This record gives sequence, structure tokens and C-alpha cells, in this order.
Amino acid sequence: MPNRRKITFGFMFSSIIFVGLFIGFYNFALHANMDYWVKNHLVITRINTKDKVAALTFDDGPDAKSTSAVLDSLARHNVRATFFVVGCKMETQTDLLKKMALAGHEVANHSYSHKDFNRMSGDEIRNEIRNTNKLIHKITGQKPVLFRPPGGYLSNELIRITREEHVKVAYWSWETDSKDWKNGRSATAIADYICNHIAPGQIIILHDGCTNSMTTAAAIDLMLPELINQGYRFVTMTELINMENKV
Repeated sequence: MPNRRKITFGFMFSSIIFVGLFIGFYNFALHANMDYWVKNHLVITRINTKDKVAALTFDDGPDAKSTSAVLDSLARHNVRATFFVVGCKMETQTDLLKKMALAGHEVANHSYSHKDFNRMSGDEIRNEIRNTNKLIHKITGQKPVLFRPPGGYLSNELIRITREEHVKVAYWSWETDSKDWKNGRSATAIADYICNHIAPGQIIILHDGCTNSMTTAAAIDLMLPELINQGYRFVTMTELINMENKV
């Protein structure tokens, strides 16, 4: 019979190697320049802090039903968040956007059409950013400083364009990506995943404009009491970034 201690050690060693390779592959898969962009604050994935503070962010809205439910959930816990909105959806949900801004939430840019940027020219990408920023300012009075590319698209050209347009590429912390957008992902699973993986300074990605977003709204009511009880507080993404800048 094989030595159990050797098997256990071998399994643990293999697991460590796998996790290391996974993290390395994840970073490389995003883009070869990801580390450089993060170190130079061209792409924001988290901030360095020991304080129990994090940012909740929501993608792909606004949606009349699910975004309203998310706003109600946040209001119950007196938490403000950052909403990365899609320009073409905003045009039919202006009252909802005004409500979002009046509640103290940050409204940020998630492109106008949410189409595949791999198939767009630089000029088209620039127009996606500009047109959505203009709409956000017109409807809410806010001047967006954050842009989250659809599907997490990154390229050297995108970084150049965002710098010229004076917006930061607002990514997220992969550790707390609960994949809440997946149909069938339960509220308990979403909440437990985030509660078990949260750390100070993280940017938590969620979705208010997908088919599973009513479940996300329910997950907020499950996780926020637990995280607030742990001592966490939640701010907008721009507020989180500014905290690091003051250190």
C-alpha cells in the first residue's frame, strides 16, 4: 500500500502548483501588460489598505425591474455603490438613472452598446466612451471618471484612448467574482462566495442588468448584514481609489 503521508504531501504540493499556475494564467489571459497597467494605476483592480473597506459595483444596467430591486436592497442597508451603465439602455430609463444619482450612487461608463470591442476600431471605441459619458452627464449631472470595458476587454489602444479621454479603466478584484450573472446561480451561493473571499480594498463585481439579476438583488440582502457585522463598510469606487491616493 502506498505511503499515505507521501500521497497527501504530493496532493497538497500539486494543489499549490495548480493554484499558482491558475493565478498566473488568469493574469496573463487578461493581457500581457496587465501587471504594468495595474502598477501604474492605468487599470484599477483594488487598492492597498488594511481598513475593512470595499466597493460594490454593478454592470450591464439599467434595467427597470432588476436595477430597481438592487437599489432597494442597497437602501435597506444604507450602502452606496457604483453602477457601470450601458448607454443605449439609459435612454429609456432616465428616471431610474436620476433616482440612482439622487440616492448617492456613482454612475460610471460601461460603453454605449456593450458590443464586442475586438470587432471595433479605435474611433468606434472612443465614440462608445464619449457618447455614454455625455448621456450620464446630461441625465445625472455626474461627470464619469471610470470606464469598465464590456467583457473586460483590454488592449494597448484601449489604454491609450482612455488616457486621452481622461477616464480610468475600472476593473475588479477577481477573488470576489461570484459569477452572479450565470442563470441558476442562487442568492445564497453568490452571497457566500463574496463573504468567504472578501478582503480590504477589493472592488466587487456584480450585475444588475442580466437575466439572473433579481437573484443578485436578493444576494445583497443576504451578504451585507454579514459583512457589515464583520466591520466592512462600502463606498463608491472613486471614493475607494481616492483613499489610496491619500495614503
